[in-house]
Amino acid sequence: MREPATWRRRLDDTFEFLCRIRRSSTQQEICRHLLCYAERFGATNLLAGPIPPPHALRREQLSHVLLDAWPEQWSERYFSKGYLDRDPTIQLVSRGSRPFRWSEMGEMCRICPSGWRIMDEATEFKLCEGFTIPFATLERQAVGFSVAGEKLDPDPHDRIAFQFVAACAFGCAAILADGKGNSKPVSLSSRQRDVLSWASEGLTVDEIADRLSISRNTADTHLRAARERLGVASTVHAVAEAFRQGLIA
Repeated sequence: MREPATWRRRLDDTFEFLCRIRRSSTQQEICRHLLCYAERFGATNLLAGPIPPPHALRREQLSHVLLDAWPEQWSERYFSKGYLDRDPTIQLVSRGSRPFRWSEMGEMCRICPSGWRIMDEATEFKLCEGFTIPFATLERQAVGFSVAGEKLDPDPHDRIAFQFVAACAFGCAAILADGKGNSKPVSLSSRQRDVLSWASEGLTVDEIADRLSISRNTADTHLRAARERLGVASTVHAVAEAFRQGLIA
């Protein structure tokens, strides 16, 4: 059972950070806001970007990094030694995994010895524990978003809330990188905005249908239509993108 007042306060706090991210004028500023948000559960570093194709050259790998607050020396070693193709976090992101803590990877996939060595080397740079959020664009391009630090302790709310924050931040960073800050926003119907607003409160499809006095199938149809209009593949990403564009508040 949720504590309504506590849930509301934490939700308001999350949206405050989303507003700061949306107003950011550089990718570095987005990184600062993200780390300020994520430090509450121990994160001190972050890295995010689309996953390059297998065996991509180092230059191409680096060009895919969109948000970078990773230890510089570790990044230099990682990309110069071609660790990307053996990194178990990248393998899980490419498979479209659910969000995961690095400590959960052994249960989720079979990690080769070189993969464990990469994770062990990361601890030399105080990247001892991490949390990775995989998501995909409508074009099915896999995106990885990782935060890490010496000790991470995200509670269930932190894990869910940070998915919204990460998806919104990635959308803002992509627009800045492409120079499309003045691109025309998408329009949504009033019902599509309604279902996304309730989804942003953490409600399930069944709960949204109940709140709006519509069938579950109708609620799901509105959510799918909103995702298609926003050009994203998940409801979490749709909420973040709708918030970024000012379609919901």
